[in-house]
Amino acid sequence: MKKGIVALIVIMTAVTCMPAGLHAQQKNKQNDEEVKMQHAQIGIVDDPAAHYQRTANSGAQWYPKAGFGMFIHWSISSVKALDLSWPMMAGTQIGWSSNKPTQDSVDRYVAAGDFFAGHRCKLDGTCITPNQYWAMAKDFNPSSCDPDSWVKLAKEAGMQYVVFTTRHHDGFAMWPSKYGNFNTRNYLGGRDFVKEFVTACRKYGLKVGLYYSGPDWHFNKDYQSFLYYGVGRDYKNVPSIDADLRVRTTEKTAAEKQAHYEAVAAYLKGQVEELLTNYGKIDMIWFDGGPDIPKDNIARQHTITMERIHQLQPGIVVSPRFFGYGDYKTLEGDKSLPKAPQEGWAELCATIADPGWGYTKAPLKSAAYVLNQLAVCRSNNANLLLNFGPTKDGVFSDAMVSRLHEIADWIKVNGVAVMNTRPLEAAEQSSVPATALGNHRYLFVMPDVSNKFKPVWPAVTIAVIFRSGKKVKRIGILGKKEELKYQVDDGAITIQMPLAERNINGDVIDVELDR
Repeated sequence: MKKGIVALIVIMTAVTCMPAGLHAQQKNKQNDEEVKMQHAQIGIVDDPAAHYQRTANSGAQWYPKAGFGMFIHWSISSVKALDLSWPMMAGTQIGWSSNKPTQDSVDRYVAAGDFFAGHRCKLDGTCITPNQYWAMAKDFNPSSCDPDSWVKLAKEAGMQYVVFTTRHHDGFAMWPSKYGNFNTRNYLGGRDFVKEFVTACRKYGLKVGLYYSGPDWHFNKDYQSFLYYGVGRDYKNVPSIDADLRVRTTEKTAAEKQAHYEAVAAYLKGQVEELLTNYGKIDMIWFDGGPDIPKDNIARQHTITMERIHQLQPGIVVSPRFFGYGDYKTLEGDKSLPKAPQEGWAELCATIADPGWGYTKAPLKSAAYVLNQLAVCRSNNANLLLNFGPTKDGVFSDAMVSRLHEIADWIKVNGVAVMNTRPLEAAEQSSVPATALGNHRYLFVMPDVSNKFKPVWPAVTIAVIFRSGKKVKRIGILGKKEELKYQVDDGAITIQMPLAERNINGDVIDVELDR
Protein backbone atom coordinates (compact mmCIF):
# COMPACT_ATOMS: atom_id res chain seq x y z
CA MET A 1 0.00 0.00 0.00
CA LYS A 2 1.33 3.44 -0.89
CA LYS A 3 1.96 5.49 2.25
CA GLY A 4 -0.76 8.07 2.92
CA ILE A 5 -3.30 6.42 0.65
CA VAL A 6 -6.32 4.82 2.27
CA ALA A 7 -8.01 1.80 0.71
CA LEU A 8 -10.94 -0.34 1.69
CA ILE A 9 -10.12 -3.99 1.13
CA VAL A 10 -13.62 -5.29 0.64
CA ILE A 11 -15.62 -6.98 -2.05
CA MET A 12 -18.60 -4.74 -1.41
CA THR A 13 -20.21 -1.53 -2.51
CA ALA A 14 -18.65 1.47 -0.75
CA VAL A 15 -20.73 2.83 2.13
CA THR A 16 -22.60 5.87 0.90
CA CYS A 17 -25.68 7.93 1.61
CA MET A 18 -26.43 8.63 -2.05
CA PRO A 19 -29.71 7.09 -3.23
CA ALA A 20 -29.41 4.38 -5.86
CA GLY A 21 -30.87 4.73 -9.31
CA LEU A 22 -31.44 7.59 -11.70
CA HIS A 23 -34.89 8.41 -10.30
CA ALA A 24 -33.49 8.76 -6.79
CA GLN A 25 -30.63 10.94 -8.07
CA GLN A 26 -33.11 13.21 -9.82
CA LYS A 27 -35.22 13.42 -6.64
CA ASN A 28 -32.12 14.31 -4.62
CA LYS A 29 -31.22 17.04 -7.11
CA GLN A 30 -34.78 18.39 -6.99
CA ASN A 31 -34.70 18.45 -3.17
CA ASP A 32 -31.38 20.29 -3.35
CA GLU A 33 -32.93 22.94 -5.59
CA GLU A 34 -35.95 23.28 -3.29
CA VAL A 35 -33.72 24.00 -0.30
CA LYS A 36 -31.78 26.62 -2.28
CA MET A 37 -34.98 28.29 -3.45
CA GLN A 38 -36.49 28.26 0.04
CA HIS A 39 -33.37 29.89 1.43
CA ALA A 40 -33.52 32.56 -1.27
CA GLN A 41 -37.20 33.28 -0.50
CA ILE A 42 -36.59 33.82 3.23
CA GLY A 43 -33.36 35.76 2.85
CA ILE A 44 -30.71 33.34 4.10
CA VAL A 45 -27.34 34.72 3.01
CA ASP A 46 -23.73 34.67 4.13
CA ASP A 47 -22.12 38.00 5.02
CA PRO A 48 -18.36 37.47 4.59
CA ALA A 49 -17.74 41.16 5.33
CA ALA A 50 -19.16 40.89 8.85
CA HIS A 51 -15.85 39.77 10.44
CA TYR A 52 -17.85 38.20 13.24
CA GLN A 53 -15.80 36.12 15.65
CA ARG A 54 -17.36 32.94 16.98
CA THR A 55 -18.33 33.24 20.64
CA ALA A 56 -15.60 32.44 23.13
CA ASN A 57 -17.97 32.49 26.11
CA SER A 58 -17.35 29.47 28.33
CA GLY A 59 -21.08 28.77 28.47
CA ALA A 60 -21.19 28.07 24.73
CA GLN A 61 -18.28 25.66 24.38
CA TRP A 62 -20.53 22.62 24.82
CA TYR A 63 -21.69 22.92 21.23
CA PRO A 64 -18.95 21.23 19.13
CA LYS A 65 -18.76 18.31 21.57
CA ALA A 66 -22.51 17.66 21.66
CA GLY A 67 -22.57 15.59 18.50
CA PHE A 68 -26.26 14.80 18.33
CA GLY A 69 -29.42 16.84 18.81
CA MET A 70 -33.17 16.71 18.17
CA PHE A 71 -35.03 19.26 16.06
CA ILE A 72 -38.79 19.58 16.64
CA HIS A 73 -40.84 21.24 13.89
CA TRP A 74 -44.43 21.77 14.99
CA SER A 75 -47.17 24.28 14.32
CA ILE A 76 -50.83 24.63 13.37
CA SER A 77 -50.09 22.89 10.04
CA SER A 78 -50.20 19.57 11.92
CA VAL A 79 -54.01 19.91 12.04
CA LYS A 80 -54.13 18.79 8.40
CA ALA A 81 -50.81 16.91 8.41
CA LEU A 82 -49.20 19.54 6.19
CA ASP A 83 -45.60 20.64 6.28
CA LEU A 84 -44.94 23.96 7.98
CA SER A 85 -45.61 27.23 6.10
CA TRP A 86 -44.55 26.32 2.58
CA PRO A 87 -47.86 24.74 1.45
CA MET A 88 -49.45 28.23 1.52
CA MET A 89 -46.86 29.62 -0.90
CA ALA A 90 -48.19 29.31 -4.46
CA GLY A 91 -45.95 29.02 -7.50
CA THR A 92 -43.29 26.84 -5.90
CA GLN A 93 -44.05 24.14 -8.47
CA ILE A 94 -42.86 26.65 -11.07
CA GLY A 95 -39.98 28.26 -9.21
CA TRP A 96 -38.49 25.00 -7.90
CA SER A 97 -38.96 22.99 -11.09
CA SER A 98 -35.98 21.82 -13.11
CA ASN A 99 -38.30 21.67 -16.14
CA LYS A 100 -39.47 25.27 -16.33
CA PRO A 101 -42.79 26.08 -18.05
CA THR A 102 -42.83 28.57 -20.89
CA GLN A 103 -43.81 32.22 -20.54
CA ASP A 104 -47.05 31.43 -22.43
CA SER A 105 -47.91 28.73 -19.89
CA VAL A 106 -47.32 31.08 -16.98
CA ASP A 107 -49.43 33.75 -18.70
CA ARG A 108 -52.31 31.24 -18.91
CA TYR A 109 -51.94 30.30 -15.21
CA VAL A 110 -52.07 33.97 -14.23
CA ALA A 111 -55.05 34.73 -16.48
CA ALA A 112 -56.97 31.80 -14.96
CA GLY A 113 -55.86 32.60 -11.40
CA ASP A 114 -54.53 29.03 -11.25
CA PHE A 115 -51.42 29.58 -9.18
CA PHE A 116 -51.12 25.91 -8.17
CA ALA A 117 -51.17 24.70 -11.79
CA GLY A 118 -49.08 21.55 -12.03
CA HIS A 119 -48.57 21.36 -8.27
CA ARG A 120 -48.69 17.92 -6.62
CA CYS A 121 -51.15 19.36 -4.08
CA LYS A 122 -53.82 19.05 -6.78
CA LEU A 123 -53.35 15.30 -6.80
CA ASP A 124 -53.92 14.80 -3.08
CA GLY A 125 -56.26 17.73 -2.39
CA THR A 126 -53.85 19.61 -0.14
CA CYS A 127 -53.75 22.92 -2.00
CA ILE A 128 -54.36 25.67 0.53
CA THR A 129 -54.49 29.46 0.55
CA PRO A 130 -52.70 31.42 3.28
CA ASN A 131 -56.01 32.38 4.91
CA GLN A 132 -57.14 28.76 4.88
CA TYR A 133 -53.80 27.73 6.38
CA TRP A 134 -54.06 30.27 9.20
CA ALA A 135 -57.65 29.20 9.90
CA MET A 136 -56.21 25.92 11.22
CA ALA A 137 -55.27 27.83 14.38
CA LYS A 138 -58.85 27.61 15.64
CA ASP A 139 -58.75 23.80 15.34
CA PHE A 140 -55.30 23.44 16.90
CA ASN A 141 -55.95 21.80 20.27
CA PRO A 142 -53.14 19.36 21.15
CA SER A 143 -54.59 18.17 24.44
CA SER A 144 -52.26 15.15 24.53
CA CYS A 145 -49.12 17.24 24.08
CA ASP A 146 -46.46 16.64 26.72
CA PRO A 147 -43.03 18.06 25.80
CA ASP A 148 -41.59 15.98 28.62
CA SER A 149 -42.15 12.86 26.50
CA TRP A 150 -40.30 14.37 23.53
CA VAL A 151 -37.27 15.36 25.56
CA LYS A 152 -37.17 12.05 27.45
CA LEU A 153 -36.96 10.21 24.12
CA ALA A 154 -34.20 12.57 22.98
CA LYS A 155 -32.27 11.92 26.18
CA GLU A 156 -32.58 8.15 25.79
CA ALA A 157 -31.37 8.43 22.19
CA GLY A 158 -28.14 10.10 23.28
CA MET A 159 -29.07 13.58 22.09
CA GLN A 160 -27.40 16.41 23.96
CA TYR A 161 -29.57 19.33 22.87
CA VAL A 162 -33.08 19.92 21.54
CA VAL A 163 -34.29 22.76 19.31
CA PHE A 164 -38.00 23.63 19.38
CA THR A 165 -39.84 25.66 16.75
CA THR A 166 -41.16 28.66 18.67
CA ARG A 167 -42.42 30.36 15.49
CA HIS A 168 -42.08 29.31 11.87
CA HIS A 169 -42.64 31.43 8.75
CA ASP A 170 -46.41 30.91 9.14
CA GLY A 171 -46.33 33.40 12.03
CA PHE A 172 -48.03 31.33 14.75
CA ALA A 173 -46.02 31.80 17.95
CA MET A 174 -46.08 28.85 20.35
CA TRP A 175 -46.07 31.05 23.45
CA PRO A 176 -48.37 33.86 24.69
CA SER A 177 -46.41 36.71 23.13
CA LYS A 178 -47.27 40.33 23.82
CA TYR A 179 -46.26 41.12 20.25
CA GLY A 180 -48.56 40.42 17.32
CA ASN A 181 -51.98 38.79 17.50
CA PHE A 182 -51.26 35.30 16.20
CA ASN A 183 -50.01 33.22 19.09
CA THR A 184 -51.24 31.18 22.04
CA ARG A 185 -52.28 34.36 23.85
CA ASN A 186 -55.12 34.56 21.31
CA TYR A 187 -55.60 30.80 21.07
CA LEU A 188 -55.38 27.81 23.43
CA GLY A 189 -56.05 29.96 26.46
CA GLY A 190 -52.51 31.29 26.50
CA ARG A 191 -50.78 27.91 26.81
CA ASP A 192 -47.02 28.31 26.81
CA PHE A 193 -45.41 25.45 24.86
CA VAL A 194 -42.01 27.14 25.05
CA LYS A 195 -42.11 27.11 28.85
CA GLU A 196 -43.16 23.45 28.91
CA PHE A 197 -40.36 22.57 26.50
CA VAL A 198 -37.69 24.47 28.43
CA THR A 199 -38.82 22.87 31.70
CA ALA A 200 -38.48 19.40 30.14
CA CYS A 201 -34.99 20.12 28.80
CA ARG A 202 -33.83 21.21 32.24
CA LYS A 203 -35.39 18.14 33.85
CA TYR A 204 -33.37 15.82 31.62
CA GLY A 205 -30.22 17.92 31.52
CA LEU A 206 -30.31 18.73 27.80
CA LYS A 207 -29.29 22.05 26.27
CA VAL A 208 -32.17 24.36 25.31
CA GLY A 209 -32.43 25.49 21.68
CA LEU A 210 -35.13 27.80 20.33
CA TYR A 211 -35.89 28.02 16.60
CA TYR A 212 -37.18 31.40 15.47
CA SER A 213 -38.06 32.47 11.93
CA GLY A 214 -37.00 35.93 10.75
CA PRO A 215 -39.81 36.08 8.17
CA ASP A 216 -43.39 36.15 9.45
CA TRP A 217 -45.84 35.72 6.59
CA HIS A 218 -48.86 36.40 8.80
CA PHE A 219 -47.55 39.70 10.18
CA ASN A 220 -46.37 40.61 6.68
CA LYS A 221 -49.47 39.36 4.84
CA ASP A 222 -50.62 42.73 3.47
CA TYR A 223 -47.15 43.64 2.22
CA GLN A 224 -45.94 40.53 0.41
CA SER A 225 -47.00 38.37 -2.47
CA PHE A 226 -47.90 34.76 -1.79
CA LEU A 227 -46.60 33.77 -5.19
CA TYR A 228 -43.08 32.40 -4.83
CA TYR A 229 -40.68 35.23 -5.60
CA GLY A 230 -38.73 33.22 -8.18
CA VAL A 231 -41.71 33.27 -10.53
CA GLY A 232 -41.57 37.07 -10.71
CA ARG A 233 -37.81 36.88 -11.13
CA ASP A 234 -37.95 34.45 -14.07
CA TYR A 235 -41.13 35.53 -15.87
CA LYS A 236 -42.73 38.75 -17.11
CA ASN A 237 -46.08 40.27 -16.10
CA VAL A 238 -46.33 38.33 -12.83
CA PRO A 239 -48.74 39.99 -10.36
CA SER A 240 -48.65 40.24 -6.60
CA ILE A 241 -51.24 37.92 -5.02
CA ASP A 242 -52.91 38.25 -1.64
CA ALA A 243 -53.69 35.82 1.18
CA ASP A 244 -56.68 34.47 -0.77
CA LEU A 245 -54.42 33.92 -3.78
CA ARG A 246 -56.12 36.68 -5.73
CA VAL A 247 -54.37 39.31 -7.80
CA ARG A 248 -53.84 42.56 -5.88
CA THR A 249 -55.25 45.65 -7.52
CA THR A 250 -53.75 48.24 -5.18
CA GLU A 251 -50.26 48.94 -3.88
CA LYS A 252 -49.09 50.32 -0.56
CA THR A 253 -47.59 53.81 -0.55
CA ALA A 254 -43.95 54.40 0.32
CA ALA A 255 -45.00 55.88 3.67
CA GLU A 256 -47.18 52.86 4.47
CA LYS A 257 -44.33 50.50 3.62
CA GLN A 258 -41.85 52.37 5.78
CA ALA A 259 -44.22 52.37 8.74
CA HIS A 260 -44.68 48.65 8.25
CA TYR A 261 -40.93 48.00 8.14
CA GLU A 262 -40.54 49.78 11.46
CA ALA A 263 -43.42 47.70 12.85
CA VAL A 264 -41.67 44.52 11.69
CA ALA A 265 -38.45 45.61 13.40
CA ALA A 266 -40.23 46.31 16.70
CA TYR A 267 -42.20 43.06 16.47
CA LEU A 268 -39.14 40.88 15.85
CA LYS A 269 -37.11 42.63 18.52
CA GLY A 270 -39.94 42.25 21.01
CA GLN A 271 -40.51 38.55 20.37
CA VAL A 272 -36.82 37.61 20.43
CA GLU A 273 -36.31 39.52 23.67
CA GLU A 274 -39.27 37.67 25.19
CA LEU A 275 -37.69 34.34 24.26
CA LEU A 276 -34.34 35.37 25.69
CA THR A 277 -35.61 36.87 28.95
CA ASN A 278 -38.69 34.89 30.03
CA TYR A 279 -37.28 31.37 30.26
CA GLY A 280 -33.94 31.55 32.05
CA LYS A 281 -30.74 30.42 30.33
CA ILE A 282 -31.17 29.67 26.63
CA ASP A 283 -28.27 27.74 25.14
CA MET A 284 -28.98 28.24 21.45
CA ILE A 285 -31.13 30.35 19.12
CA TRP A 286 -31.72 28.77 15.73
CA PHE A 287 -32.66 31.65 13.45
CA ASP A 288 -34.08 30.80 10.02
CA GLY A 289 -34.18 33.66 7.55
CA GLY A 290 -33.84 37.42 7.63
CA PRO A 291 -36.48 40.04 8.56
CA ASP A 292 -39.15 41.16 6.10
CA ILE A 293 -37.33 44.47 5.62
CA PRO A 294 -35.29 45.53 2.56
CA LYS A 295 -31.58 45.13 3.25
CA ASP A 296 -30.79 48.80 2.73
CA ASN A 297 -33.73 50.12 4.79
CA ILE A 298 -33.01 52.02 8.03
CA ALA A 299 -35.60 49.88 9.85
CA ARG A 300 -33.13 46.97 9.76
CA GLN A 301 -31.05 48.82 12.31
CA HIS A 302 -33.98 48.90 14.72
CA THR A 303 -34.59 45.18 15.00
CA ILE A 304 -32.76 42.74 17.26
CA THR A 305 -28.95 42.91 17.10
CA MET A 306 -26.25 40.36 17.84
CA GLU A 307 -24.99 42.65 20.58
CA ARG A 308 -28.40 42.70 22.27
CA ILE A 309 -28.67 38.92 22.05
CA HIS A 310 -25.32 38.49 23.78
CA GLN A 311 -26.28 41.06 26.37
CA LEU A 312 -29.38 39.04 27.26
CA GLN A 313 -27.76 35.61 26.92
CA PRO A 314 -23.93 35.86 27.09
CA GLY A 315 -23.38 32.12 26.65
CA ILE A 316 -25.77 31.56 23.76
CA VAL A 317 -24.90 29.86 20.45
CA VAL A 318 -26.38 31.76 17.48
CA SER A 319 -27.13 30.38 14.01
CA PRO A 320 -26.04 32.48 10.99
CA ARG A 321 -29.40 32.55 9.23
CA PHE A 322 -30.68 35.92 10.44
CA PHE A 323 -27.67 38.25 10.34
CA GLY A 324 -25.69 36.41 7.66
CA TYR A 325 -23.14 35.37 10.28
CA GLY A 326 -23.15 33.39 13.52
CA ASP A 327 -21.29 30.83 15.56
CA TYR A 328 -21.52 27.78 13.30
CA LYS A 329 -22.12 26.66 9.74
CA THR A 330 -25.58 25.28 8.94
CA LEU A 331 -25.92 22.42 6.47
CA GLU A 332 -29.42 21.29 5.50
CA GLY A 333 -30.76 18.02 4.16
CA ASP A 334 -29.35 14.66 3.16
CA LYS A 335 -27.53 16.07 0.15
CA SER A 336 -25.48 18.34 2.45
CA LEU A 337 -23.90 15.49 4.43
CA PRO A 338 -20.33 16.77 4.85
CA LYS A 339 -17.72 15.01 2.75
CA ALA A 340 -14.68 16.54 4.46
CA PRO A 341 -13.78 17.87 7.91
CA GLN A 342 -15.48 21.21 8.54
CA GLU A 343 -13.54 24.22 9.72
CA GLY A 344 -14.95 25.62 12.94
CA TRP A 345 -18.34 24.58 14.29
CA ALA A 346 -20.86 22.97 11.96
CA GLU A 347 -24.21 21.20 12.01
CA LEU A 348 -26.28 19.17 9.56
CA CYS A 349 -30.03 19.41 10.10
CA ALA A 350 -31.97 16.60 8.47
CA THR A 351 -35.38 14.95 8.78
CA ILE A 352 -36.39 11.50 9.97
CA ALA A 353 -39.31 11.74 7.51
CA ASP A 354 -38.78 11.57 3.76
CA PRO A 355 -39.79 14.23 2.99
CA GLY A 356 -41.08 16.81 5.45
CA TRP A 357 -40.14 18.83 8.51
CA GLY A 358 -43.59 18.80 10.08
CA TYR A 359 -45.83 15.77 10.51
CA THR A 360 -47.00 14.75 7.03
CA LYS A 361 -47.51 10.96 7.26
CA ALA A 362 -44.43 10.58 5.05
CA PRO A 363 -42.40 7.37 5.45
CA LEU A 364 -39.49 7.45 7.87
CA LYS A 365 -35.88 6.76 7.05
CA SER A 366 -34.30 3.75 8.70
CA ALA A 367 -32.37 4.06 11.94
CA ALA A 368 -29.33 2.77 10.05
CA TYR A 369 -29.61 5.64 7.58
CA VAL A 370 -29.60 8.38 10.19
CA LEU A 371 -26.92 6.65 12.28
CA ASN A 372 -24.76 6.57 9.18
CA GLN A 373 -25.36 10.31 8.86
CA LEU A 374 -24.34 10.72 12.49
CA ALA A 375 -21.12 8.76 11.93
CA VAL A 376 -20.20 10.80 8.86
CA CYS A 377 -21.02 14.09 10.60
CA ARG A 378 -18.92 13.32 13.65
CA SER A 379 -15.98 12.14 11.56
CA ASN A 380 -16.13 15.50 9.78
CA ASN A 381 -16.42 17.75 12.84
CA ALA A 382 -20.16 18.41 12.58
CA ASN A 383 -23.20 17.78 14.75
CA LEU A 384 -26.35 16.06 13.48
CA LEU A 385 -29.65 17.75 14.36
CA LEU A 386 -32.33 15.17 13.51
CA ASN A 387 -35.87 16.46 13.05
CA PHE A 388 -39.13 14.96 14.28
CA GLY A 389 -42.58 16.48 13.68
CA PRO A 390 -45.31 15.83 16.28
CA THR A 391 -48.87 15.08 15.19
CA LYS A 392 -51.80 17.46 15.67
CA ASP A 393 -52.17 15.97 19.14
CA GLY A 394 -48.62 16.96 20.02
CA VAL A 395 -47.20 13.44 20.17
CA PHE A 396 -44.63 11.52 18.14
CA SER A 397 -46.10 8.81 15.92
CA ASP A 398 -45.53 5.17 16.87
CA ALA A 399 -43.07 4.87 13.98
CA MET A 400 -41.06 7.85 15.26
CA VAL A 401 -40.94 6.38 18.76
CA SER A 402 -39.80 3.06 17.29
CA ARG A 403 -36.95 4.77 15.40
CA LEU A 404 -35.89 6.61 18.54
CA HIS A 405 -35.83 3.36 20.50
CA GLU A 406 -33.63 1.77 17.81
CA ILE A 407 -31.29 4.76 17.94
CA ALA A 408 -31.25 4.58 21.76
CA ASP A 409 -30.26 0.90 21.67
CA TRP A 410 -27.39 1.68 19.32
CA ILE A 411 -26.26 4.69 21.37
CA LYS A 412 -26.15 2.65 24.58
CA VAL A 413 -23.39 0.59 23.00
CA ASN A 414 -21.72 3.07 20.67
CA GLY A 415 -22.43 6.53 22.09
CA VAL A 416 -18.84 6.94 23.27
CA ALA A 417 -17.84 7.13 19.59
CA VAL A 418 -19.99 10.17 18.80
CA MET A 419 -20.15 12.27 21.98
CA ASN A 420 -17.22 14.49 23.00
CA THR A 421 -15.20 13.07 20.13
CA ARG A 422 -13.18 14.81 17.44
CA PRO A 423 -12.05 13.90 13.89
CA LEU A 424 -8.91 11.85 13.42
CA GLU A 425 -5.56 13.57 13.77
CA ALA A 426 -4.06 14.96 10.57
CA ALA A 427 -1.55 12.10 10.26
CA GLU A 428 -4.22 9.43 10.71
CA GLN A 429 -6.45 7.92 8.05
CA SER A 430 -9.32 5.46 7.89
CA SER A 431 -11.20 3.76 5.09
CA VAL A 432 -14.48 4.32 6.94
CA PRO A 433 -15.81 7.28 8.95
CA ALA A 434 -13.82 7.57 12.18
CA THR A 435 -13.54 9.68 15.33
CA ALA A 436 -11.00 10.06 18.12
CA LEU A 437 -11.18 10.36 21.91
CA GLY A 438 -8.04 10.14 24.03
CA ASN A 439 -6.06 7.10 22.89
CA HIS A 440 -9.12 5.47 21.27
CA ARG A 441 -10.02 5.59 17.59
CA TYR A 442 -13.56 4.65 16.64
CA LEU A 443 -14.11 3.25 13.14
CA PHE A 444 -17.74 3.09 11.96
CA VAL A 445 -18.58 0.01 9.90
CA MET A 446 -22.05 0.72 8.56
CA PRO A 447 -24.41 -1.12 6.18
CA ASP A 448 -25.17 0.06 2.67
CA VAL A 449 -27.90 2.71 3.07
CA SER A 450 -28.35 3.60 -0.59
CA ASN A 451 -31.98 2.75 0.10
CA LYS A 452 -32.98 5.16 2.87
CA PHE A 453 -35.60 2.77 4.19
CA LYS A 454 -33.87 -0.62 4.06
CA PRO A 455 -30.19 -1.06 5.00
CA VAL A 456 -28.27 -3.96 3.46
CA TRP A 457 -25.12 -5.80 4.54
CA PRO A 458 -23.25 -7.31 1.58
CA ALA A 459 -22.53 -11.00 2.22
CA VAL A 460 -18.76 -10.62 1.96
CA THR A 461 -15.86 -10.22 4.31
CA ILE A 462 -15.10 -6.63 5.23
CA ALA A 463 -11.60 -5.41 5.93
CA VAL A 464 -11.11 -1.91 7.31
CA ILE A 465 -7.84 -0.04 6.83
CA PHE A 466 -6.59 2.33 9.51
CA ARG A 467 -3.29 4.19 9.52
CA SER A 468 -1.66 5.80 12.55
CA GLY A 469 1.88 6.53 13.63
CA LYS A 470 1.11 5.00 17.03
CA LYS A 471 1.26 1.37 18.04
CA VAL A 472 -1.89 -0.62 18.62
CA LYS A 473 -2.68 -1.91 22.10
CA ARG A 474 -6.02 -3.62 21.38
CA ILE A 475 -8.73 -3.79 18.71
CA GLY A 476 -12.29 -4.88 19.37
CA ILE A 477 -15.93 -4.02 18.69
CA LEU A 478 -17.79 -1.76 21.08
CA GLY A 479 -20.13 -3.80 23.22
CA LYS A 480 -18.24 -7.06 22.69
CA LYS A 481 -15.40 -8.65 24.65
CA GLU A 482 -13.69 -10.48 21.80
CA GLU A 483 -10.69 -8.91 20.10
CA LEU A 484 -10.52 -8.57 16.32
CA LYS A 485 -7.77 -9.96 14.14
CA TYR A 486 -5.57 -7.50 12.31
CA GLN A 487 -2.28 -7.22 10.50
CA VAL A 488 0.16 -4.37 10.00
CA ASP A 489 1.87 -3.72 6.68
CA ASP A 490 3.96 -0.60 6.10
CA GLY A 491 2.05 1.26 8.81
CA ALA A 492 -1.38 0.28 7.46
CA ILE A 493 -3.51 -1.68 9.93
CA THR A 494 -5.91 -4.08 8.21
CA ILE A 495 -8.79 -5.13 10.49
CA GLN A 496 -10.99 -8.07 9.61
CA MET A 497 -14.70 -7.58 10.39
CA PRO A 498 -16.40 -10.99 10.73
CA LEU A 499 -19.79 -11.50 9.08
CA ALA A 500 -21.31 -12.78 12.32
CA GLU A 501 -20.52 -9.57 14.19
CA ARG A 502 -22.64 -7.22 12.13
CA ASN A 503 -25.50 -5.20 13.59
CA ILE A 504 -28.13 -4.08 11.07
CA ASN A 505 -27.70 -0.49 12.29
CA GLY A 506 -23.91 -0.58 12.11
CA ASP A 507 -20.97 -1.37 14.36
CA VAL A 508 -18.01 0.53 15.75
CA ILE A 509 -14.47 -0.85 15.86
CA ASP A 510 -12.55 0.38 18.89
CA VAL A 511 -8.85 0.77 18.21
CA GLU A 512 -6.98 1.39 21.45
CA LEU A 513 -3.55 2.90 20.88
CA ASP A 514 -0.55 2.98 23.18
CA ARG A 515 -0.29 6.30 24.93
